[in-house]
Amino acid sequence: MSIIRDLIHDDGGLGWLNGKFDSDSLFQGEMDITLYGDSNEYISYAEKCIAHYNCLNDKPELIADIRDKLAKFMYYMRDEWDAMGIYDDIAEDTDKAADDFENGGDIIKHLEKPCLFIDLPEEGTDEIGYEIVADCPWEPEHQCSIIIRGNELKYVGPCEGNTPWDDDEDYYCIWLDEEQ
Repeated sequence: MSIIRDLIHDDGGLGWLNGKFDSDSLFQGEMDITLYGDSNEYISYAEKCIAHYNCLNDKPELIADIRDKLAKFMYYMRDEWDAMGIYDDIAEDTDKAADDFENGGDIIKHLEKPCLFIDLPEEGTDEIGYEIVADCPWEPEHQCSIIIRGNELKYVGPCEGNTPWDDDEDYYCIWLDEEQ
């Protein structure tokens, strides 16, 4: 029996499958999943990715890295919106998230409507990789993307079409320059 339920073909005719699974990790409860293909190979691989995702809470260093990069992304975007003169439009929710984070709250709880996106790796590898996409107050235009390959966090930033299989330079984030 599949751990993915309610699988349906996408409305746009792209050959994708959309479904749901039970999340025991970053987000609790029912979570959406999109598979960029509709073969049994995609379903089998997606189930391996779900199993990996559901064990993220057993990887405290990875979870801490996700939270740290989400905070850097949030502060950078807050400053960018302010510099563009449109910060007031998104300030309330972003300020709430920043205040909560600064007072020891979990920044992850400010992400909403998460979805796990699955794209097969290159042929010949069985490495796990997936993207988590969620709405977030500090990037209301493009959502937030968290990309994991193996046990490594590859990217936290706006959704820009990246996959777990991109080259490392494709994951560039200006807000991480201070770490270099």
